[in-house]
Amino acid sequence: MSGRRMTTATITGTALLLALGVVLPIVFHMIPLGGRIFSPMHIPAFLAGLLLGPVSGLIVGLGSPVLSGLLTGRPTFFYMIPMLFELGTYGLVAGLLRPWLARMMQPADAGEIGYGPTLLALIGAMIIGRAVWFVVVVWLAPLLGINARTTALALGALGAGWIGMAIHIALLPALVRVIERTRRPDASS
Repeated sequence: MSGRRMTTATITGTALLLALGVVLPIVFHMIPLGGRIFSPMHIPAFLAGLLLGPVSGLIVGLGSPVLSGLLTGRPTFFYMIPMLFELGTYGLVAGLLRPWLARMMQPADAGEIGYGPTLLALIGAMIIGRAVWFVVVVWLAPLLGINARTTALALGALGAGWIGMAIHIALLPALVRVIERTRRPDASS
């Protein structure tokens, strides 16, 4: 996203990724443990941040769990609260880190953001988002009336999420590159 104004394309992309944030979990939850292993709701938040910027990433990250919860009943309220913070952080941080890393790592005349800044932005967003999620579960959950074994549950969920994170690291930077190349006006040449 260039400048401070959201373009029609950015608004449309944000809406599509928000819808994907509801649809992907439905599909993956049809597979036993598919939702827990692949973390499908994380994908649209990362893509929104990486492709459309921090505002879109934040909107998709915050909106996906709420819309999905209202429309499908998943995530439940207990899981939705930390997911709001985690996914919102994913989208926001990915959207902030990628252009910053591109400026730091690439020459000013580079036409497109390379694989390195995208990969590092994704990994940075994952680390910060998971840290935020852990803090919310461990410290805020008791304030919300959620008690009993929050630290053990948080650590267990973090462990289950590593498979999905590895899949995201392997696939999302390449997907971002493909999407950006197809969006460029000179992509047909």
